[in-house]
Amino acid sequence: MGQDGALKTHDMLQETENGKIGMDGCGRLRSFDLNQEPECDRDTFSEKSCGSIRGHEDEEADELVGAIGVDDVMKFAFDTEEEAGEFYNLYAKLSGFGIRKNNAKRDVDGISRFRKWVCCCEGYRNEKWFNYENRKREAKPITRTGCGACFRVKYDIESVKYVVTRFIMEHNHSLASEASVQHIRSHRKVSDAEYAQAKSLKLVGARICQIMKHFVIKAGGYSNVGFCIKDLYNRMDEERRKDILNGDAEGALEFLAAKKDADDIFFYKYHVDNEGRLARLFWADSKSRVDFSVFGDVLVFDTTCKTNKYRKPLVVLAGVNNHLNSTVFGCALLSDERIETYEWVLSTFVEAMKGRKPVAVMTDGDSTKRRAIKNLLPDACHRLCSWHLHRNARSNIRCEEFNNRLYNLIARKCSTLEFENRWARLVNEYGVVENEWGEEVVL
Repeated sequence: MGQDGALKTHDMLQETENGKIGMDGCGRLRSFDLNQEPECDRDTFSEKSCGSIRGHEDEEADELVGAIGVDDVMKFAFDTEEEAGEFYNLYAKLSGFGIRKNNAKRDVDGISRFRKWVCCCEGYRNEKWFNYENRKREAKPITRTGCGACFRVKYDIESVKYVVTRFIMEHNHSLASEASVQHIRSHRKVSDAEYAQAKSLKLVGARICQIMKHFVIKAGGYSNVGFCIKDLYNRMDEERRKDILNGDAEGALEFLAAKKDADDIFFYKYHVDNEGRLARLFWADSKSRVDFSVFGDVLVFDTTCKTNKYRKPLVVLAGVNNHLNSTVFGCALLSDERIETYEWVLSTFVEAMKGRKPVAVMTDGDSTKRRAIKNLLPDACHRLCSWHLHRNARSNIRCEEFNNRLYNLIARKCSTLEFENRWARLVNEYGVVENEWGEEVVL
């Protein structure tokens, strides 16, 4: 969230006749008067002010949090989901607990419809870890207490804002002290300025442990740094992976360009996002294009493979030849799974195949792909893949007898009417409609 969004979030905490509650350079709430003459002493940066030493402004912030009630928070509205998360994380830091993301739901366009944050002590540790026999390391301390504190927002279409629908303040555990709250995971962060300094030290040969020691000495102690050495390792590794990713993208395009020079029929196309990053990449070699011209009546649209190191969807467009062997018509790497992204894949695929479209398309039943196929290939017959259907059934319905009967029903040769009757009896017998996945399949 930018500076304007941060100030907007803090402004909602309190407005007074003399001024407002804002945030200083260390991320703490402080009161100020827009009409007051600036005080040079208060504008002077102090490294200790970001640590555990408490000042007058911290006491004001604590009083402010204590004055906030459920009714006050329920009136808040946020422009974005990120602003809501920033507000709750700030409230949690001032109160003495950490947070983490919980449930969320997004529509087919990728817009978040609701988001829920919970206390870091929410839930309980899985029982299997208590009875773990082959333990080689000492068990981690139990931090989950089943705390019910939470914060939930929902997107309101009329106001185009995220409104608060639930806010529970009560905790069933003791809160962190003022000196230790900044070491909770949700409040630890390596800032951009600190990363830039760490990167400069890394370039001249300093190790991560030495860089961390530099920050500790500069801040006057570990308690004043605001992050641990693991956070520094993670931030350095994250930025390194970004640099590698950009280099790999350039290498991939150079490789495909070389393939195009060696094979005139080879086809590839890519799309970059607003930040100039490679977002979509499609390619099909000469054999794939020739095979589709002969065996392209049925197209399998598969996106279940995400085993690449970037965890990006790999789209495999395949079919079956006259020997009943699988043949690949084209592949694509994507940055997301939105409707417009799948539409780009299908339109690019049709372009690569010189305008020819498949007669039937098979998918795993994903609603996003279904809408993309309907928009780009309206004349194609859309069918569900039996393998995906059976796999999804096993992962969502834990009943071996039902899954076996479903498999036999799918493999059975029968008329449409007979299949629908058998399916209806199977659904009613096992109460599949009560399951979320079963309800979606039945409807």
